Amino acid sequence: MLNKILNKLKLSINVRNVAKISSGTMVGQIVSFITLPIFTRIYGVKILGIWATMYSISIIINSFSDLGLTNAIMIEESEEDTLLIYKVVSTIGVILSILSGVVIFIYNNYTNPSSYTEHYIISLMIIIIAFTFQQTQICYTWLNKKGQYNILMKNPIINNVFAGVIAIGMGMMGQITYGYYIGMILGQIVTLIHLKRYSPNEIFLFNIKEFYRIVKLKREFVIYQMPTNIITQVKNQLPILFIRALFGAEMVGYYSISVKILNIPVNLLATAIGRVYYQSIASMKDDVIAISNFTYRNLKRAMNMAIFPIILLYSLSDVLIPMVLGPEYVIAGDMIRIVVFNAFSTFMLLSSRGLAIVLNKQKYPMISTIIQLIVCALSFIAGYYVFDSIYIGLALMSACVFCIQTCFFCALFNTMKFLWWKYLKNILVSLSIIVCTSYLIRLFLLLIGVLSTL
Repeated sequence: MLNKILNKLKLSINVRNVAKISSGTMVGQIVSFITLPIFTRIYGVKILGIWATMYSISIIINSFSDLGLTNAIMIEESEEDTLLIYKVVSTIGVILSILSGVVIFIYNNYTNPSSYTEHYIISLMIIIIAFTFQQTQICYTWLNKKGQYNILMKNPIINNVFAGVIAIGMGMMGQITYGYYIGMILGQIVTLIHLKRYSPNEIFLFNIKEFYRIVKLKREFVIYQMPTNIITQVKNQLPILFIRALFGAEMVGYYSISVKILNIPVNLLATAIGRVYYQSIASMKDDVIAISNFTYRNLKRAMNMAIFPIILLYSLSDVLIPMVLGPEYVIAGDMIRIVVFNAFSTFMLLSSRGLAIVLNKQKYPMISTIIQLIVCALSFIAGYYVFDSIYIGLALMSACVFCIQTCFFCALFNTMKFLWWKYLKNILVSLSIIVCTSYLIRLFLLLIGVLSTL
């Protein structure tokens, strides 16, 4: 009886923590959604596509610039070593961000020497984006470990409000070339300043002996987590890089808009669930049975939360997006319908953030992401060279990634001695509900003349 009461109490605390983060994320996403049509009208899809490309490159840099040690902050029990890990990640992050920017500048200048100034500005922006984004993630992890959800909930609001106000203001003053980029970067910098107020004042570590000791102590993160992070982020950013190379910057813009809209439910709910979940399972890492039961309940709850927004996006995005952003953005609406199931599987993945790390099964996500990376590359190559269609390339990628990530969760449940087919059954039921309900909605819209085709 006492255990049941304690479990319910713990669940209610987790729900409150998720609600705290979600409330801030919700306000931030509302601001982002309101400003998106303004951005598309001021700057156009090409500027948004170039920003998406720079941001993708920065995220790939971040995947190796922490040596995979950021996640070690969450599960380290020693307060002293936690602080040392924090400083190691910050130090190596600055060095590798700058080096990566220099390499990008040299490469761009070699391939196109006539645009020296443009290459310099782009490389500088990538360095700033990579550094500030990584520092933000480190602070997020530190404050998440401390359970400082009241602080974390303010970040999406600060970021989106500052970025929106500055970018719109710069655009209205005629700064069309760089106004959007400056707004987005300053929004990130202001968010970082807010987080740094509550994070350790010591940022860098110059003691080589301590640096080496921490890296050696957490070598499993360097060996397994860093390659996994690199492969995961390359896989996540591969669509943008392939679309940029094969279909051009404008198509990147349409795709980035579709991802931005799909990320609204993911950022609003899944990220908050995942942060609280990670902290919860980190505290029970020696009890696999407790982790498996908690994970199953968490994922089942996440599925139920994801169903409604996924149905809405799958059934109506090709109708609503042109209405909000303009008729020329129907391509973005079509892309949303194609990759929506990829977003559904991402929702599950982010809701169970850190599971493989706590279980010490970093090989599983590494294998999964390698397979996804290969599949993504083949999907876009087939879409361009075989079918001459970006839509088919996206459809192949989305279907394959969904299947691979479902198998990944089944494998993790199997290692926890949990009945993996229970999770599979829930996924298939949720998928059936999404597809059937969406097509019933579209059939109704077809009958009343809103749609011309299912």
